[in-house]
Amino acid sequence: PYSIFSHKAKMFIVVAVSISSLISPFGATTFYPALNVLAEDLHVTPSLINLSLTTYMIAQAIAPSLIAGMSDNSGRRLSYIVCFVIFGVANIGLALQTSYAALLVLRMVQAFGCSAAIAMSSAVVADIATSAERGKYMGYATAGLLFGPAFGPTIGGLFAQYLGWRWTFWFLVIFSGSLLLLFVFFFPETCRNVVGNGSIPARGVNQSVLGYLQQRRHAREMTAHPELEAAEEAADEKMTKKRGFAFPNPLLTFKILGEKESCIVLLYNGFFFTGMIGLATPALSELYTEIYHLNTLDLGLCYIAMGMGSLVSALTMGHAVDWNFRRHAKRLGIVINKGRQLDLRNFPIEKVRLEVVVPGHIVGTIGFLIFGWTLKFETSLAGPEIAMFMIGFGVSTAFNLTNTLLIDLHRDSPATATAAVNFVRCLMSAVGAAVIIPMCHAMNPGWAFTFISLLYVALIAMVFLLMAKGQKWRTEAADRKAAKD
Repeated sequence: PYSIFSHKAKMFIVVAVSISSLISPFGATTFYPALNVLAEDLHVTPSLINLSLTTYMIAQAIAPSLIAGMSDNSGRRLSYIVCFVIFGVANIGLALQTSYAALLVLRMVQAFGCSAAIAMSSAVVADIATSAERGKYMGYATAGLLFGPAFGPTIGGLFAQYLGWRWTFWFLVIFSGSLLLLFVFFFPETCRNVVGNGSIPARGVNQSVLGYLQQRRHAREMTAHPELEAAEEAADEKMTKKRGFAFPNPLLTFKILGEKESCIVLLYNGFFFTGMIGLATPALSELYTEIYHLNTLDLGLCYIAMGMGSLVSALTMGHAVDWNFRRHAKRLGIVINKGRQLDLRNFPIEKVRLEVVVPGHIVGTIGFLIFGWTLKFETSLAGPEIAMFMIGFGVSTAFNLTNTLLIDLHRDSPATATAAVNFVRCLMSAVGAAVIIPMCHAMNPGWAFTFISLLYVALIAMVFLLMAKGQKWRTEAADRKAAKD
């Protein structure tokens, strides 16, 4: 079997990584509602405080590429544990700091602590789920990453309104400490280069309670099938010889950027995600404050609409893409064996994933257009909130499914592939967050978001290009690799 983990164990693993991925958007967004208060306390201008958002995103772009290669070779658990410790220490420093310089430095350390949750949520799904069932699991696993930007500001608004901005960082200390305990004791090692399909006994820091119980259950099942047990032992012995600690190698991330199909997927993903982050960072806070005169708590609550759109996408579109997988397999006369990985060399995986991306892309693009013009004409608050729900749904759909496609293309190094996604996404988002407010002031919000929508109309051409040429490019790349080997 592709994985020995039971359905219940898989759901526990996916929910755990989804909750852990909340630390990245929580770390970025919980203090959005308190930006002006923070500027006053540190005696700097709001523009300098906004600079800390940019440095955070840049650090968050680079850090996962350092941790991803290590996790693909040495295991997921160690990477998670190290990063949770770093994140907790950084937040203690941020809660206690009193200078702007300390804020900038500690925000970069905080971003590094988020890197495991960013790089490995999709990788863990690739470890335990076949391509035929990966859509639904990927939707659940990345829900935290997309849900967080909506509820991070809400939590931050509550703390800023009643307890002060420092409590946003104390909250993150408590949250990361709880995750650390959960992962140390219960989260099993899933990395296929370390434990194979889960049957190879984990050792040292890679061992956990759940992993031990799963291996015991699998061993009992194998005693009833001696021929399978012998074959598995031979495979396990071969895998064990390959084990070893691997030092971080960020160049592996850039190697993925050099591949034609992967590069187009990364650029599409980054461009589409940048619009949502540009809207959710300074744009929403400043524009809503200017037009609707909201306090920090009300401002935080306004992010919920985007989060609900992301949640609806996570719960529905993953099932839709798995249905599309089965539909294409039936059309081609391919039998899907549950729990077995299908050979994708002659399977149109690009069409399977991207046919479901198209409606999400259209909904998100229309959402940006509505958002800009409802703000321009200062309509009821319901107008931009409906638009934010559409943006959350559309961007989350495109983000999840293009991520899933990239994992399909790089099954042997899923964490490195996810780190490449994050590298492109965060660098583009840093630029988007920096330019969106000047664009709104120069062009007014209506035309600024119309310009973004027109970019997305042109961007959908990438989706159709991948559906038309992706399988051919993938086959050519596989032939070149085979010839080289």
